[in-house]
Amino acid sequence: MSWRRALFTAAGLVVAAVVAAPQVLPAVGRFLIEDDPAAHADAIVVLAGSYPDRILEAVQLYHDGVAPRILICPEPDTAGFRRASELGVKIPRPYDINRMVAEQLGVPPEAIEILHHGGDSTFGEAEAVLAEALRRGYTSIVLVTSKYHSRRAAAIYRFLAAGKVQVSVRAARDDDFRPERWWRDRLSARRLIIEYEKWVSFLLVDRWRFSPVARPHVTSAGDE
Repeated sequence: MSWRRALFTAAGLVVAAVVAAPQVLPAVGRFLIEDDPAAHADAIVVLAGSYPDRILEAVQLYHDGVAPRILICPEPDTAGFRRASELGVKIPRPYDINRMVAEQLGVPPEAIEILHHGGDSTFGEAEAVLAEALRRGYTSIVLVTSKYHSRRAAAIYRFLAAGKVQVSVRAARDDDFRPERWWRDRLSARRLIIEYEKWVSFLLVDRWRFSPVARPHVTSAGDE
């Protein structure tokens, strides 16, 4: 190929990319979002991370009658919080703030529970949540998380649930991710890039390292 042909080919690719960008770039952002229709479930599960947008969505679902309880996942413990505890310093944790928000918005305290089984990743969190759901005999849960995290979270939970628990997901409408213009917003662009990296990890590594969560063994009178 001559240098002239190579130059024209490169120019054509650049023009095609510019023309396609208004359609392609928003689609890249929208792909990350899954937002299922509201359906009755045994519990609303608020995934650890961004707040108060996730708990606000969960409270709305609770008031809409989607589920009778809200389960809040805790964030992983950190050295800073452990040291503060050793010094007798009481610092509200994000899950404490989420509970406070829910109660101030009219959710009864007995309908809110902190699941003290948080993992250090979406996979670890999902394993803990699903194991607890199976132990309690739940057949369905609604995940509440951020928009950019919703599709991958749903995929991970459904993979680990393996049909034992029906999983739907609601994307928090009040988070700051801008799928239609993520490339113009630094925070949205950063979240999108990191999320796609995690998608690759899920598809190529994690789904082959983890197994579906097993049902808890129920001991019968004849078992030893």
